Amino acid sequence: MNERPPDSIATEPLPASILRLWRAVVVVEAAILLATTAVVGIVVSSSVALVASAGVVVLLLTAAHWWIVGLRYRNWRWGLDDRWVEQRSGVIVRTVQIVPRSRVQTLTTRTGPLDRWLGLSSIVVHTAGTAAPNLTIPHLDQDTADRLREELGG
Repeated sequence: MNERPPDSIATEPLPASILRLWRAVVVVEAAILLATTAVVGIVVSSSVALVASAGVVVLLLTAAHWWIVGLRYRNWRWGLDDRWVEQRSGVIVRTVQIVPRSRVQTLTTRTGPLDRWLGLSSIVVHTAGTAAPNLTIPHLDQDTADRLREELGG
């Protein structure tokens, strides 16, 4: 029964709404950082050039963060077949987690306030013999989370 998992299972991406949420967070963070930079720059140094150059740095960092969020979304995949549950993620360090369905012991559903607002849920898979969760599939739409919970729990 110690069969080797397949090299890859047919995987699915996270819902597109999560990319919009992650990018909205980037915009809010950038606005807060720009406002803070402007206030601190004006109070500490009344140099317009210094404040403007700090603003440009913040905008460049925001653009990089926006791009990384897109890569993070593109690289987040999950899959389920008759024997395995798989999760793939990571931008710089790629992680592949494969759990045999026969080892799934407990499933937990997590929904934060933003998840509830968007109709999303995260599924946490716990396996026999470990205290920590083995695999988390975040921000699934509610129908997919219910289907996954039913398939893995039954």
